[in-house]
Amino acid sequence: MIVKNFMTSIIVTADFETLVVDAAKLMAAENVGSLVVTRKDVLAGMVTRRDVIAAQLLSDELYHSQTLEDIMVSPVVTISHDADLGQAIAVMNQTGRRHLPVMEGDNIIGLVSSSDIIRVLATVKLLAEGASQD
Repeated sequence: MIVKNFMTSIIVTADFETLVVDAAKLMAAENVGSLVVTRKDVLAGMVTRRDVIAAQLLSDELYHSQTLEDIMVSPVVTISHDADLGQAIAVMNQTGRRHLPVMEGDNIIGLVSSSDIIRVLATVKLLAEGASQD
């Protein structure tokens, strides 16, 4: 199964100059666990819910003055749209990243998260169990 078949096609972006507190509100409003951070509409970094929480825990004062550039992970680890499930798992294991932008050429076409992979693996397991009972 290729990444394009199980990725999330909804991509929420924010400019690198966005305040962390505003990014947290955006993530809550959109119900997403990560943001693609852009600089002049080009991929510049990634910020996850964990990054936002860590920023707030360090200092409430900084939390209200820091921008996404201050906390984003860069360079971004990406994956090709035609990579298979095993490759996505390997990249996540090797890099420790739980959210990967999915690229088609120079364009981000989606995101794949560890939750997406768990959902696929659970589905495959259910299908295999169903087939073995026949």
